[in-house]
Amino acid sequence: MGLQITRRKDGSIRSKWWYGDFIIDGKRHFTNLGVAIEGTIPASLKEVSDVPFERSRMKAQLKLDELKADARSTKSASHHLQELYEIKAGEDVRQVELKDIEQVWKNLPQRRKRSALWEKNQCGTLRKFREFIEKEYPAVRTLGQVTPRIAEHWLRHLEESGYAAATYNDKLHLLKGLFQKVGIHGGIISNPFAGCPTKIKTTVHHQPFTQKELNEILKHADKIMRPVFLVGMCTAMRQGDCCRLKWTDVDLQERFITVTTSKTGETAEIPLFPILREEIDKQPHKSEYVFPEVAALYEKKNFGMSWRVKQVLKAADIETLVDRSDGMQKASIKGFHSLRTTWITMALSAGVPMELVRRVTGHSTVDVVLKHYFRPGKEAFKTALETAMPKMLTGGQEAEVAVTKPPPEAMAGKEEELLKKIRGLLEYGEDLEKAAILRRLAEIEAQLAA
Repeated sequence: MGLQITRRKDGSIRSKWWYGDFIIDGKRHFTNLGVAIEGTIPASLKEVSDVPFERSRMKAQLKLDELKADARSTKSASHHLQELYEIKAGEDVRQVELKDIEQVWKNLPQRRKRSALWEKNQCGTLRKFREFIEKEYPAVRTLGQVTPRIAEHWLRHLEESGYAAATYNDKLHLLKGLFQKVGIHGGIISNPFAGCPTKIKTTVHHQPFTQKELNEILKHADKIMRPVFLVGMCTAMRQGDCCRLKWTDVDLQERFITVTTSKTGETAEIPLFPILREEIDKQPHKSEYVFPEVAALYEKKNFGMSWRVKQVLKAADIETLVDRSDGMQKASIKGFHSLRTTWITMALSAGVPMELVRRVTGHSTVDVVLKHYFRPGKEAFKTALETAMPKMLTGGQEAEVAVTKPPPEAMAGKEEELLKKIRGLLEYGEDLEKAAILRRLAEIEAQLAA
């Protein structure tokens, strides 16, 4: 017991490090102390050697004493904690085995049902954490034995593996949340991840598509992809919600789509635009999904929808990636999610009230919309301000509403279209900005005068 130097059968030195051999709570521990052996190694540790060797021996002894004291302190705290828990709960503290970490996480109560893919990814992280502990700390058998030092070692391992800040933070949150939820009844004295900070993310936001790019997307999308792109353009829904749109979500009579978003569980209410209504009318009622082929592709995950979306954008000659400032892999700035950014940016730039935008997108707060989705280009930003601000400040001319005469073929049904616009103003006028009301009145006046 005490300090040890590992040797091979022939007596040669196996390791350059000092080891500590001690017993705590009836268990024997043989630990690398992290102190290098220096100087001339004697045949027996009972002998005194040169100054460098004795200096390294002293450092190793101090480290060993520190480890033993820490282990005894932890044992004492664990003992008192167990006594307190047993008094209050009337049952023994149940130690959670490290080998059961994935199943323990699966059994934790959740607010929403987990998707199969998300559960698989989370269990993958937990499995890699378990394998890391088994390799680096074979003496650790329970979650209660994981210390802050072990947690920090694993996080350093993540850094060295080159994970992006967002992925690093996701893994940290998973482990921190697991230890927090297992807590005292699982034999955990304190959360080893509690003091571990997250990484600062270099977020690259999705950019909106231009009108030209939207036209190119529809032009190059095949018969399977065109409908789902059209849904994204007209509804601002996320890819999964677009692909798995159900007939029960669509009210053709009232011309509305009402869905419970898969990500947040919020309810989104979206007017059914004529171009999308026309596309939906073409679909046969042979499945619960409006677009069954698309729903099947989305469920495949690998080489399904994501691959097809990339192929359409590539065919449309749209630049989708940019270099990151931190040297990590390129960031995606335009993808299917950009349709959501495009819709929100166009709506807010056109004067649609924030409350109506939030009803469509299902966002619960204004901050989320403004921070992550409202991305007007510089020219659009400049034009909007010059239109809204007084002429004396901008030095320009008062904005005029462009009036175009409708073609003869569009005259049919003109009265019905005007009635719809007037009814829309009567219904939502209180929520609209003044500039938006004036613009729509000018459009109605132009159509009446034509």
